Amino acid sequence: MRLIKAIQAFLFFLSLLAFSPVCRAYDSFHPEAEETLQKGETWVEVTFKKHEYKAHTTTRARYPFPVQEVWRILIDTNTYKDRYSDYSDSRTLDKNQFALVVRKKPDSIRGFYELIGGQDFPSEYGRKPGGVWTSYILQRFNLPWPLNDRWAVSKVKNDESQGSKGKYRYEYETLVGNFKTLEGYWELLPVPGKPGWTEFRGEYDSDPGIQYPQFLAKSIFRASMKKSVEANKKVLEEKSGVAKRNVE
Repeated sequence: MRLIKAIQAFLFFLSLLAFSPVCRAYDSFHPEAEETLQKGETWVEVTFKKHEYKAHTTTRARYPFPVQEVWRILIDTNTYKDRYSDYSDSRTLDKNQFALVVRKKPDSIRGFYELIGGQDFPSEYGRKPGGVWTSYILQRFNLPWPLNDRWAVSKVKNDESQGSKGKYRYEYETLVGNFKTLEGYWELLPVPGKPGWTEFRGEYDSDPGIQYPQFLAKSIFRASMKKSVEANKKVLEEKSGVAKRNVE
């Protein structure tokens, strides 16, 4: 009997060790955002190093929708231009188009369009549900002056390998465009204690390659992220409403 109780106590201790790092990892990512998230708002922080024009933007937001639904919306590149007011174009490329753009390195968005032609590909082109897959995208931004008409062609690593645990990750790096730097990641996680809720968190570095006031960039990037989250929620709400009507 004593041996059985000792084994049970040991197994319970191991379960605590396995669970605790997950909780600490979740809670340690900008815990100062919690108060904002509890109000149902999006938390965005934009920082710069002194005398630099590369902005580091960090975001946390929560969606009252299942993670699989949020993931499908966020990787739907072809609809960015319709969903977000800060986009004038967005599209998915195939591997050959991307390789051509990287090789030729067009120095203008017009040169990009002339190079790839009009062939379209679905947003989930090349997707491997439950796996890790690569996508290639164009993002053309419609941000306020002086950041207007920035564009970027990026390579994306989509990681769905932990989707069964409610975890997804999206990493991107820009190789062509008029940004000096545009790279980062975002991930989706389940919200502890809130079944059916999803947390979005991400970080990215951006340098548009021009000089501009840091205070202005902070205002633009914060507003852009918050508007994007609200636009995503609207799409998710509309899709949820359609699904409910179909069931009824």
